Amino acid sequence: KSAVDHNVIQFKTFGSSQPSNLHSTSSHNFNFSLQVGRELDKYLLSQTVECNETQTFVMEMKELCALYTTDVIATVAYGVQANCFKQPNGEFRRHGRAVFKFSVRRSLEFTIVFFMPHLVPYLGFKVVPPTSTEFLRTTINYVMEQRELSGEKRNDLIDILIEFKNSTKNKKSASGLIYEGDILVAQAALFFTAGFESSSATMSFALYELAKRSDLQQRVRDEIAAGLEHTGGKVTYEFIESLAYMQMVICEVLRLYPPLPFLDRQCTAPLAEDGYSLEPFHRYRLPHGMPVYIPVYGLHMDPKYYPEPSKFDPERFAPHNKKQLTPYTYMPFGLGPHACIGERFAMLQTKIGLTYLLLNHKVTTCARTKIPMQLDRKAVVIQAEGGIYLNVVRSPLCERI
Repeated sequence: KSAVDHNVIQFKTFGSSQPSNLHSTSSHNFNFSLQVGRELDKYLLSQTVECNETQTFVMEMKELCALYTTDVIATVAYGVQANCFKQPNGEFRRHGRAVFKFSVRRSLEFTIVFFMPHLVPYLGFKVVPPTSTEFLRTTINYVMEQRELSGEKRNDLIDILIEFKNSTKNKKSASGLIYEGDILVAQAALFFTAGFESSSATMSFALYELAKRSDLQQRVRDEIAAGLEHTGGKVTYEFIESLAYMQMVICEVLRLYPPLPFLDRQCTAPLAEDGYSLEPFHRYRLPHGMPVYIPVYGLHMDPKYYPEPSKFDPERFAPHNKKQLTPYTYMPFGLGPHACIGERFAMLQTKIGLTYLLLNHKVTTCARTKIPMQLDRKAVVIQAEGGIYLNVVRSPLCERI
């Protein structure tokens, strides 16, 4: 079977009960992300140099950000240099692009996987295209084999998968699966696809909103400049964590454009308890095994919880306002024990990427910028219809430091 034949398992296997390493952000992961951030800045500089006097060029933001996040996830998770800025059509980026390229058929495949997973074995639908599955399988198995032979420890996803495989050797999970072969590949494939797609989408939507609001963009850039002045021009972990206004911007972007418009869960109440009671809110019991779908996008855009929901307003997430938010109405990463285990890393990766994007450049709207935003109706994830095109203007902050 291919890795994606385990379509349900690959989304459910790693939960909060799995190794705590998955929840942490180690210093070497931060340093790897910084290295890719510097490559992003160099790449943008090389583009502006070619523009001669204008030092302005138009670029599609989602693809630019995906080059960055693909490089980060390949390095941090697998210890592989994807070199996306030098090879934009290299294998990692090409296969990552294929997974989230939505046609009517791909949209149908994702819909069946999410809403009618019991039909997947009969219809033969795949989340990851067969050629991409084979690439990921070959790459991951090779890296795991080389890591085991060398004994090298990087505290990355590959190390965790090896440890997990060894600790569960010859043991079956509650679902009857043995954690080896394609089951492990499925986990690594999930981390790759989720790791680059959600962060690159968040970054590109953030740049879109900041391009429309030059005053807010200037505030973000001023915060970066002030922080770097304090650190002597060094991008440190403490500096990234101190970017409070950027954090507010990202939180508001995730409200307007959550990575997934819904969350899918399943009622796991024991059969003996006759399901899960919704009282006192509703006189209904969820039976064991019933799928539950949570309308994240609907909650985020409900004027009852967020006045003027279509307005981009980072102040909603200022410390004094954040306390007033209605609980359980904001969940871009999910909530509870099955919340996204990569939330901390995703936020860190996004903040590093935006820092290096805005360090020496600013973005403005151009003739190809769609205002208002038009979302792709074929996409199961939140995507911009036709891409996000913006002007990138050379404007170094370092001259002010």
